Order: sequence, then C-alpha cells, then structure tokens
Amino acid sequence: MTMKKRAVGILAATFAAAALPIMAASPASADQGDCQLSLIDAGYKVGPKVEAACQAGARFSPTAYGTCLMGLLDIGVRADHAQLACGRAG
Repeated sequence: MTMKKRAVGILAATFAAAALPIMAASPASADQGDCQLSLIDAGYKVGPKVEAACQAGARFSPTAYGTCLMGLLDIGVRADHAQLACGRAG
C-alpha cells in the first residue's frame, strides 16, 4: 500500500469519527435553558411559569412553539421576546 493511499484512509477514518457524533445528535440543538437565558438577557425574571412555558417549547411536538408562545404572552412577556425565546426552545 502506498503512503498516499494510507494517508487518505487515515484521513477518511478521522473524518468519519469526527462526523459521527454530529450525525447522531438530536436534530434540535436548542433547549429549555436557551429559552430561559433569552428571557433573562431581555430583563425578565425566570420563575415557574417561564420555566413551564420554555419546557413546553422544548418538547418535540407540532404544538410546542405555540404552547410556549401562549404561555409567555399570558404572563406578560412582549411578543418579540416570546417569539425569540420559544424559537430557541425548539
């Protein structure tokens, strides 16, 4: 086996090993914490109602974003802040 073929083989194996965790990861990288941090950065206090809304937004369901958004709007979060936070949750 030539050195070039060996180097290509090692490079391919290294790339595959590096790419596997990325491909195996869940499709959504955001979570409940990102939602809450977004609201903290916007000046809101995070309590049980914010936690519940962000947790609902982090669920894998077709209604997650809407549930999060309505939960935050119901407790007085501005619409633009709620949209950003819920977008980060899911």
